[in-house]
Amino acid sequence: MTNLHSQDSVCDMPSLLKVIAYLCIWLTPLQLGFCLWALTVTLTTDATLLSLSSEAFLSEYLPALYAFVWPLSFVLFPDAFATFLWSLPTIPHQLFKAVVGAAIGIWLLRELNPSP
Repeated sequence: MTNLHSQDSVCDMPSLLKVIAYLCIWLTPLQLGFCLWALTVTLTTDATLLSLSSEAFLSEYLPALYAFVWPLSFVLFPDAFATFLWSLPTIPHQLFKAVVGAAIGIWLLRELNPSP
């Protein structure tokens, strides 16, 4: 029987947390890119900063991703919560996710690699 908590374990928690931390940080530019894209949409169309929901943005500009993520969100979350998330304005929602994700990633890295 193998010991999952040994030093030689392939799946140790600090390594997994480092991967999560780096993903949080590395995905920030992608989220900011979505914000800039949504901002150009609001500047060139009749949509406003608060009227362009995540559902409207993805269904109009990324229909393949929308077709995949829409049903998945209703499997992962309760219907009312998923509907709430899809109705949030795209730009403030993405900015919030980018800032919080980067902060969580930086915090995790600092906790896993304490400076002397």
